[in-house]
Order: sequence, then C-alpha cells, then structure tokens
Amino acid sequence: MKEFFYVFERRKSWAALMVLVLAGLFGYGYYFAAVHGTVPTEAPKLPPVKEPAPLNIPREYSPNDSLLDLKIERDRERSREVEKIQELLDKVGLSDEVRKDAEKELWRLTQSSAKEHELENILSAKGFHETLVSISQKLVSIVVAKKLQQEEVRDIGQLAAEITAVNLEQIQIVEK
Repeated sequence: MKEFFYVFERRKSWAALMVLVLAGLFGYGYYFAAVHGTVPTEAPKLPPVKEPAPLNIPREYSPNDSLLDLKIERDRERSREVEKIQELLDKVGLSDEVRKDAEKELWRLTQSSAKEHELENILSAKGFHETLVSISQKLVSIVVAKKLQQEEVRDIGQLAAEITAVNLEQIQIVEK
C-alpha cells in the first residue's frame, strides 16, 4: 500500500511541474504582449523575391528536328557500346589484357560523352543553342544550326580543341 501512495505522489509532482511550466509559458506570453504591444501572429515581412532566371529546359521533340534526332541516336549508340563493354567485363575468365583494353574503351566512351555534353552546354551559353557534338577516336564533329561568321568558326574550333585536347586539324565544324 505504501508503494501505491509513493507512485501517486510522484504523479502529483509531475502534474504540479506541468502546471508550473504552462503557467510560465502563459506568463511569458502576457509579458511579451505588454512589452511589445501585441503577440506576433504572422511572420515578418520579407523583401520581394526576384524572378528566377529562365531554366535551360530541353525543347520539345519535333519530327522535323534532325539535330535532336541525331543527338538521340548518338546517345543510343553510345549506350549500346557501353552495354557491350559491360557485358564483356562481366564475363568470368577474361584475360587481363582484354579486360584492360575493355576498361580503357569504357573510360574513353565515358570521357567522350562528358566532353560532348560540356562542349554543347558551353556553346549554348555562348549563343549557339542548337548544336551537336560527336567525339570519336580520330575526329571531333560539331554541327551548328545557324550560319557562322569566320570568327565564330575560329572561336568554336579553339574551344573544342581546349575541351577535347585534340588538334584543330581533327575538328570538323558543320553548319546545318
């Protein structure tokens, strides 16, 4: 019976503590209202938000868009090549030399894809919005969907040479 009263007494102390905490919160609220004149009920006013810059959203597909078709086909072909190499690497009992060559080719394809996208993005930022870049082992082909001036051709060639680390003689620039 003694234990029952002990537990009951502990519950009383918890209840008393909760009453004190609630009284303190209400007291603070009244104090805040008295000092500041009112209790804040809404968030402070923030400065207006500037309109975000337009996103570079890919354009919608059009059946007459041959450049987009070429990009899609390039990416499909690249995916097929990577898949074939992955299947080769997954085989058990592959010689070290063949495995090393396959890994090198996989790395080359990955790097080529990254450089193609990088060059396309930089050209888009420079105002050449519709471009296609294709990097093979011996040639970098760039298709631009607008008429180019001599200076623009030179700038595109130099940019491609810097990004892809190939000679200018290995860069082909085509106007669509």
